Amino acid sequence: MIRALMLCLLLAGCAAPQVVEKPVEVKVPVPVPCKTAEIPEPDWPLAKVAATASDFEWFKAALAELALRAGYEARLKAAVAACQ
Repeated sequence: MIRALMLCLLLAGCAAPQVVEKPVEVKVPVPVPCKTAEIPEPDWPLAKVAATASDFEWFKAALAELALRAGYEARLKAAVAACQ
């Protein structure tokens, strides 16, 4: 009797419908490393001015560095914008 009951339970367990869950697509942002060319730091003109240089020489180097720094910052901003 117990064997018949066990057999019925086993067969009933196999006859139950199997629940198959469908895969759900989840959109998750994945960080991707940004690969840009390295931007070399220019030789700053004020670093080359001697301590004994005149005020005119220092001012001339400072103006040249301002223009050089603006171009360098523009290249850095372009590299950052390419990664966003």
